[in-house]
Amino acid sequence: AALVGAAGVALGNMVGCLTTGKKKYVAVEADIQALNARAEALRLELEALVQADADAFAPLAAAYGLPKDTPEQAAHKASVLEAALDSASAVPLQIMEKCADLLPDYFSFVKGIVDSQDLSLNISREMLQKDSQLKLIHNALEKKIKNELHAMLNNDRAKYEEFWKEFGRQIKFGAYSDYGMHAELLRDLLLFWSAKEQKMVTLQEYIDKMSAEQKYIYFAAGDSTDRLAKLPSAELVLDKGYDVLLLTEDVDEFCLQIMRSYPRKDAEGKDGTVEFKNVNSGDLGLETEDEKKAAEDATAENKPLFDAMKDALDGKVKEVKVSTRLKDHPVCLSADGPLSIEMEKVLSKQPGSEGVKSDKVLELNINHPVFAVLKAAQEAGDTDKVKKYSSLLYAQAQLIEGLPVDDPAAYAEAVCSLMK
Repeated sequence: AALVGAAGVALGNMVGCLTTGKKKYVAVEADIQALNARAEALRLELEALVQADADAFAPLAAAYGLPKDTPEQAAHKASVLEAALDSASAVPLQIMEKCADLLPDYFSFVKGIVDSQDLSLNISREMLQKDSQLKLIHNALEKKIKNELHAMLNNDRAKYEEFWKEFGRQIKFGAYSDYGMHAELLRDLLLFWSAKEQKMVTLQEYIDKMSAEQKYIYFAAGDSTDRLAKLPSAELVLDKGYDVLLLTEDVDEFCLQIMRSYPRKDAEGKDGTVEFKNVNSGDLGLETEDEKKAAEDATAENKPLFDAMKDALDGKVKEVKVSTRLKDHPVCLSADGPLSIEMEKVLSKQPGSEGVKSDKVLELNINHPVFAVLKAAQEAGDTDKVKKYSSLLYAQAQLIEGLPVDDPAAYAEAVCSLMK
């Protein structure tokens, strides 16, 4: 009996082929490989209570929807694929033409035929969808494809990174979806850009190079690796000798947040975990107790000024305080709570999520000359100047974080007034 079709086409028509290795399917292999010369053939010998034997083709590029293809070329490739599958499915009994339950969505770039002698025949197609044997085939396919991709990652890194460029986003969505149910299965396949190594690294490679005293896996999320590496908080972590993962896709931070942590052995070799930490979150775990105490004392000492700044910003920030993460920059924004600033940016683009806001904290560098000007204005009772400088500093912090300035015209006018 044959089940034709795996998971449906998703994310830009990314399609591969899954077909049995029996002689009558040789023509199908030739047709698929002719369409996608860069396909990686994965031999699948599925060992389970149900017997199924297959070859999987994991494409290294979106062969049926490449940007260079015209619509006519893409349609031709798709038609050849369907014709090949139709010819291969000419077996004594075809149970189902389309079977989305064979593979999960995050492996939906694989498409083809599974041939098995053990499927129940005297049932309806609707009952087959709930058949336990089908579930066994699903689990075996899922596990084997994951293991083969992991083998490619370890044995042919360049080829895997080429594959990741096309399909990595889909796998990250798989780790995030269903409340992280599949995160443990997929986490070893994930790649992220390393600010320190200047290349893609796995989470395990990051862990292997962590120093014993490092408390977190640090990451920064945004739209550009160049901009993220220049964030004040990222520079602080890098100056400490720690690496920062730079996340540039909208799903990235959601993926790490749903996983929460990654396995790591402690100094004694015992199993443990290390949590992920956004460099723009409140406590980075980099400060000594003396540094924390000094910042708290400075915040308390300047409470009248910070209260005035918070009032001037009219609810835009939850708190104004002294920063322990700034060296050369006068100001930055951090997030207090589980919703980061980058997650706010992503969610705000979704329908019905326009009102989602992170709790922002405006952090000031008390060693910067701008702070001395602010403090002098507050002590002199110049409330207008405090208000103007508060708005300017908040706008600068927004720009650093990649956020749009609330009122660009007012910001430009305020900057020009300082130049007079």
